[in-house]
Amino acid sequence: MHFLKEIKNLVNTILQRKIKLSGDYKSWEEALKLSKGYSDHKIFEKTKKSLESVLLKQAKFERDSFLFYTEKYDETLLLIFTKIKKKIKRIHLCDFGGSLGSLYFQHRSIFKSNLIDWNVVEQKHYVKYANNKIDIKNLYFYDNLNFLSKKRINVVLFSSSLQYLKYPYQILDKMIKKKISKIIIHRSPFMKNNEIIKIQYVPKHIYDSSYPIRILNINKICNKLKKAGYKINSQYKLNEEIDGYFYETFYFEKTI
Repeated sequence: MHFLKEIKNLVNTILQRKIKLSGDYKSWEEALKLSKGYSDHKIFEKTKKSLESVLLKQAKFERDSFLFYTEKYDETLLLIFTKIKKKIKRIHLCDFGGSLGSLYFQHRSIFKSNLIDWNVVEQKHYVKYANNKIDIKNLYFYDNLNFLSKKRINVVLFSSSLQYLKYPYQILDKMIKKKISKIIIHRSPFMKNNEIIKIQYVPKHIYDSSYPIRILNINKICNKLKKAGYKINSQYKLNEEIDGYFYETFYFEKTI
């Protein structure tokens, strides 16, 4: 298996199909200036086109605009949700940076409306398109955080999104202030005592774009949440990496 993985990585590298990171930038603004950015129209158009295939049932789900044609659940996320369901009758979820509902569609066969209220926070043009195109009972889209109190959100999910925010720690502060009891940081790269801002280059076969990424300081995040009364309920090191930085998942739970 290890040999096959190495061959696959070599082929991807030769064909320039792997995601690459470069640089060590002094600020988010510097990295943003030297990249195309998240508002790159190519990303939205490719994601929109992929969603249409999902809605037409030509594919099961999309992730980062890449289509999947068979059901494949995120086992780590399901483990965490199973733990949460033992304590909460109905999950009111804030999926921060959830695109056009990628994770919802990936798991829609098991995330029934009586179990979960799924709320995606995204850029305005994503939300406008989603609200015009998607009409599903328990799936909603917002371009701001004003709904957090009104909908009594009890779980916030950052699935491969916190590392792409200009102000990740300020966003965490907002979730803490709203007293959201459970915070999941999923599929993110971390460092223990430092953090680095780089540019991520997406290969052409996906959508040929680039944008800033932050290798997050997990000690800084843990200390912030600990001071606010949270503890780590679960921690997972994933068999997934981005240019040498392995993804991890942390599930924090408020105890006081």
